[in-house]
Amino acid sequence: MPIAFVTGATGFVGRHLIDVLREDNWTIIAAVRDPAKAKTLLGNDVDCREADLTEPLTMNDAMPEGVDCVFHVAADVGTWSRDNDRQYRTNVEGTAGLLQAIVDKKARRMVHVSSIVAYGEHAQTIDDNTPRLGAESWVSYVNTKAYAERKVKEAVDRGLDAVIVNPTDIVGRYDDQNWVRMIKMVADGSLPAVPPGNGNFANGRAVAEGILAAYKHGKTGENYILGGPYATFHEFLSTAAEKLGKPKPKKPIAAGLLKFVATTSGLISKLTRKRPQITKEEAYFACQRYTVNYDKAIQELGYRDVPLSQSIDEAIGYLRETGSLSD
Repeated sequence: MPIAFVTGATGFVGRHLIDVLREDNWTIIAAVRDPAKAKTLLGNDVDCREADLTEPLTMNDAMPEGVDCVFHVAADVGTWSRDNDRQYRTNVEGTAGLLQAIVDKKARRMVHVSSIVAYGEHAQTIDDNTPRLGAESWVSYVNTKAYAERKVKEAVDRGLDAVIVNPTDIVGRYDDQNWVRMIKMVADGSLPAVPPGNGNFANGRAVAEGILAAYKHGKTGENYILGGPYATFHEFLSTAAEKLGKPKPKKPIAAGLLKFVATTSGLISKLTRKRPQITKEEAYFACQRYTVNYDKAIQELGYRDVPLSQSIDEAIGYLRETGSLSD
């Protein structure tokens, strides 16, 4: 049986990846901060070892010699500038430390889970060969994901066998903090406004399958965008509302007004020292507008394109299973 070493195993995408690896008969080692808690999520057949990206030596200690693949899924996805230092330590320095562990322990291959944000802002459709401008962004999550990807590319230049995948917005089962936050607000009528942006919505399970396919079929040093159907955020939330039997949300808030609210919230936050009602970073993502071409992943990895309606069904179903959604 092949051996996988997985970071971020207890997260949204990580849990899907554990399912996919298990079904493909892998021996799975998960680097986690709390092994006991992780066992309750992942099952007793996963070897949960205590490690933290902000402490690189712990990754080296947790990783055995010669694993078949290191799947690097973990990332700090914070959206508040107060957490920037921690985010850099996790996403950039943590990736660098993990790369050193991979070399030290002679892991055979790595799949690095980056993000579409590493490409930065582009007016034209983004594909795998689009210049990566994310490092120039003022948003910490964007620039740290871009810097981390650079670390992997540099390691490839030195001889590492690594493949990079760039998922877009992700929806589906196991989501408990991303798009489901707005789905729950649609359900209970507390949604304050509809964001004015758009997304390309990939399915969580399909992304995990794409990550495994990148190990099996991806070319060393190559990027593969793992995308999904295009929709405005209003279309996304209208679909969720229909499935929940709730009224269709109102028209989106103007981008300028949303950014003004975020700026004002930030000023108030400096006085109260509490997290803003909406951060500038959250407003940035709420106003994002981009389209992607992910034909390369479909053709070379056999990546699966899933209808947005199905992904929203899976997200709502999981909320109901876990008692997080009151009908």
